[in-house]
This record gives sequence, C-alpha cells and structure tokens, in this order.
Amino acid sequence: MAATAAPALAGGFDVREQSALFQGMSFAGAAAGGTALSSMFWNPAAAGYVSDGITIDSSYSLIIPRAEVTVESISGGIPINGDPSVDVGRDALVPASYAAYRFSDDLVFAISMNSQFGLTTKPDSFSWAGDLLGRTSKVFSINAVPTVAYQIAPGVQIGAGVQVQYLELKAFKASGGIPGTPGNAVTTNLEGDDIGVGYTLGINLTPAAGTSIGLGFRSSIRHDVDGEFTAPGFNPSIAADIELPEKLTLGIRQDLAPGIRAHATVEWTNWSRLGVIPIQGLPPPAALDFQWEDGWYFAVGGEYDYSDKLTLRTGFGYEISPIREPSQRLVQLPDNDRYWLSAGASYELGDFMGLLKDAKVDAAYTHIFVEEGDFSRHPSGGPAPVFTGSTDSAVDIISIGIRSKL
Repeated sequence: MAATAAPALAGGFDVREQSALFQGMSFAGAAAGGTALSSMFWNPAAAGYVSDGITIDSSYSLIIPRAEVTVESISGGIPINGDPSVDVGRDALVPASYAAYRFSDDLVFAISMNSQFGLTTKPDSFSWAGDLLGRTSKVFSINAVPTVAYQIAPGVQIGAGVQVQYLELKAFKASGGIPGTPGNAVTTNLEGDDIGVGYTLGINLTPAAGTSIGLGFRSSIRHDVDGEFTAPGFNPSIAADIELPEKLTLGIRQDLAPGIRAHATVEWTNWSRLGVIPIQGLPPPAALDFQWEDGWYFAVGGEYDYSDKLTLRTGFGYEISPIREPSQRLVQLPDNDRYWLSAGASYELGDFMGLLKDAKVDAAYTHIFVEEGDFSRHPSGGPAPVFTGSTDSAVDIISIGIRSKL
C-alpha cells in the first residue's frame, strides 16, 4: 500500500482519484457501497458488504494535467520582460489501496491507505514574468484509516474509522527581484511537516432490493506544521497551524433493470475554514493566503452488465470550485469550476495465477474541462505590485485497478 503527491484534481488541493471503478462513473454513487471496497474512502460503512475472508482493492491513476498561467499586466506600469505564459502542471501517479476481513456475520475490520490531499506544480520555465508569485509547490500526504463496520439490523450498516495523516508542505519562491523581470531574484524555500489525527463516520442503507444509500463523513484534520525557511543568510525555524477541511458525501445506487444500475453523488467540502494562515517565525505579512469558499460536487452515472464478465460504465460530474474570485486564485493552483466526463469498464478474471481469487480488473478514463479564470495576486512580501492574468487548464486521467479475494 502506498500514496504519493499529486496534482490537485478536485476543488482546492483535494485528490478525488481514490478508485478506478468509481472513476469510470465520475465518482457517482461512490459512497453507496455494495460495489467495491474502495467505496469506504467516502463511507466507512461500505466496508460492511464484503464477503467472507480477506478482500483487497487497489487502484493506480495516471494524472496528465495542463495548467497554463499567463501574466497579462503588472500594476504601476511595470513592463513584462519575461515569458508571459507558463505551464505549471506536472504528471503524477496516485495509488489507493484497501483491505478488509470479515470477522463475523455482522463485523468487518478494514484499512485504507490514500493520499487525500496533494499538489505538485512547477513552471516549465523559470524565465516567466510571474516568477515572484511562486515557483515549485508541493503538498504530500499519506492517510491511513483503520476501520470497523457493523450491521446493526438487516439492511443497515454503520462504520467508523480513525484517520492518521502525514502532511508535508514545500514552496519554492523567488524573492528580491524586479517584478516582471525573471532571473535576478534569489530562490527561497519554505518547508515543514506534521502528523495529524481525525476520524470517519458513515451509514449505509438498503431499504429495498436493488437500492443502496450511503452517507459518509471525513472529519477535518489539524496539522501543527513545523519546518524551516531557507534563504541566503537567513534560515529561521517556522510553524503554521493548518486545519484541512471535512467532507460529507451522499451516494445512491439504484437498479433500473436486470444488469442496469444508476448512480448519483452529492458532496460538500468545507474549504471555507481555510483563511489567511500566518507563518510563525517570519515577519508579517508572510502567510498562506487562501480565503476560499466551500466546494460542491455533483455526479450522475450508470453501469451496464454487457456480459457475465464485462461491465461498462459512464458518468458526468460538475464541480463548484472553492476558488471563485481572482484574488483567491493562486498561480500554483489555477483552479476553477470543472466538468468531468468519464468512461470505464470491469472484467472478471476469476482465479489468477493461484494467488488471487475472484479477481476483477477495473479501467477508466476521464477528461476534466476546467473553466478559464482570472487571477489578481501580489508577492507575499507586500501589497504591491499586483500581478493580473488568466488561467487555462484541462486534465486527463487514466486509471487501472484490481479487486480480489486472498
């Protein structure tokens, strides 16, 4: 089981790519359970539907982003002498793994390993006009969740888990240069890490045959990040208190006809809890400046059993980004509202090489259309000058996963 840093592929720097199966439906019905163990990422009660023995579910998503940022003007009549545009997107591989063991008719123990927050951006040229706004940025997280799911009545499962999350932040910036003129500034490095704890709760209902409703909650996690700031002749210890947002997900799965199922998801993420986070150890106004709004995600999708072994999927999602104003948009994170269009399939392999039983392979492809946006930002060293410009982004995702028994 492993996790890695990734480009931000949901609102803010949330990483949605936690299941190859559900990606094929743009994550519609992801919290509804009963289809794949990876549903437990959104709803821990979903682990309660595994069969006897040990169940495993792992997926790997290749992220191929394009994130173009263009500086169009600098206040005070400052000319643009460097490259006005740069692509900050970087490819990444995002793994997610799950395992569960049915202990009794009613009780299941499970564990998941994910990277639920991630960001890796780096300009493809340091000779660009927005050099002072930021260079390389990285958010790396590993989130382990031991989980218990229990059936309290026929058709009613509940679940709970403890999140243990490691978080690492890095930011390389240019400092002391002439705005709009790259190559004459020094590079500074801010980095720190921490381990935080949270929890997950969920319930899954099957009120009738062919109907599954799941509601899952992932709590906020507070990180007291300690690290250091590195610059020529200046190397102080720093600290920042960051509370990452909670998430509430509702998922529904409904059989429409033999072999045909519809799925839907509504998800809320409390990004508005991020404001301006002072960086202790550096003089004001040094801070992590977010001031975002809440994020929302809506998705619908469907499955069709083409044969006994092959299942086809498709889905569409609409995401309301927490970044809605030019003053909120970072050049390291050119986010905006986005549209998800996905297709996927699963194929049953059966027993595989004497190691895996009832093995199934999942594959999915998604294209994300990101609305163009504007930004209006100033370097962290002061209120002026103000850089204004535009962003143009899109993302392709290819995922593959395997589900089986041991």
